[in-house]
Amino acid sequence: MVQCDMRRITKANQTSAAIHNRRLAVQLLRQHGTLSRRQLAQITGLRTSTLTYIVRDLLEQNIVRTVGKAESKTVGKKQILIEINPGLGWVVGVGLEPDQASLVYVDASGEVIDRERLEVGHDADGLPSLLRSRIDAWAARKQMNTAELLGIGVGVPGVVDSEHGRVLRSTWFAAEDLPLRDLIAQKFDAPVHVDNDANFAALGESRIGSARGLTNFVYFLMNTEVQQDEFAVRGLGTTIFLDGRLYRGSHFAAGEVDTLLEAERYANISQKQIGSMAKQEAPISDVMTRLAHQTGRTLTAVVDLIDPQAVVLGGNLAIANKQMIEVIEREMNDQLVKVPNREVAVRASELGDLGVSMGAAIAAIDAALVGEDPAVEVRDHEQVIHDALGQPGDAEDSLVKSQVS
Repeated sequence: MVQCDMRRITKANQTSAAIHNRRLAVQLLRQHGTLSRRQLAQITGLRTSTLTYIVRDLLEQNIVRTVGKAESKTVGKKQILIEINPGLGWVVGVGLEPDQASLVYVDASGEVIDRERLEVGHDADGLPSLLRSRIDAWAARKQMNTAELLGIGVGVPGVVDSEHGRVLRSTWFAAEDLPLRDLIAQKFDAPVHVDNDANFAALGESRIGSARGLTNFVYFLMNTEVQQDEFAVRGLGTTIFLDGRLYRGSHFAAGEVDTLLEAERYANISQKQIGSMAKQEAPISDVMTRLAHQTGRTLTAVVDLIDPQAVVLGGNLAIANKQMIEVIEREMNDQLVKVPNREVAVRASELGDLGVSMGAAIAAIDAALVGEDPAVEVRDHEQVIHDALGQPGDAEDSLVKSQVS
């Protein structure tokens, strides 16, 4: 029989539930703008007493503010409305692409303050100083207080250990096991969050983009890099979003599609063709058609593996052309294992080239408003339960202890 400390498990469950309830309240306020305690209770199903405690705590920390009273046709006390306090501070979301970065500045309520692009090289050692210089210059120009910087999110092409902010592998940086979070944190007095670029973009699409309401989808990121007079399609990556959360895999490498790509160069396109891809009603050229077929074939294996509701196309190659998306969707569905009534939709990103930086900003806001990263919370919660159950010794002991009676 397994020996376990139920008090530790109960405490872990209570702590996890409290954090979940707080996060739920914050996310609803970010989604709806203003709500009353009663409305929060109705939407969440939580007790009014629980919501009162959560709201009081958020008010004391200046995370939310009151904004008047709700209109009511019934007799009785009017409900006080609350919202996320935009004056709490601001965050920066950074999306690294080949040769440049997209920066977005967002206040605590999620409103975009400004955006800009930054020329960057492939030198990871120089990136922290470059970001510090650019963010300081922006803050001075906009008269923003750098002491109110709540956090920075950085999306990186490559395999990233998001818990420790380490880039495990990146051809973009030609680096392995790079402590990027620590390098950037040395330049800022604010928390830094580093993750795979497609992961951040998928987070953004799930919250405020074309994946809203989806619990299972694949995000496919396609970036371009200037090569002489053409643009090479590079930086391809996928993110798997399952049961309402990012799935990173046991080694943070879920969604890497290098081995799925065809041996020849993926695609080279012109500036004019990029413009046609971004227009919904533009005619589709032979180059666009070939790229669409190639993209559909690449997606087939991933879609067959996890059977999502939809695929979202994103990256700085902003594909919005309806004909091209139809070709991608048709090629992919034709190649999929045939399942009755299955037709997986392909959607254009609503965030476009802002996807990575917006997702990075959202992650930084989440951490600032709620605290711990959900992925870390899950790991820590599971560790408490694992410790309470006891750690097995050899294989035979493990088999015996797995038989709970």
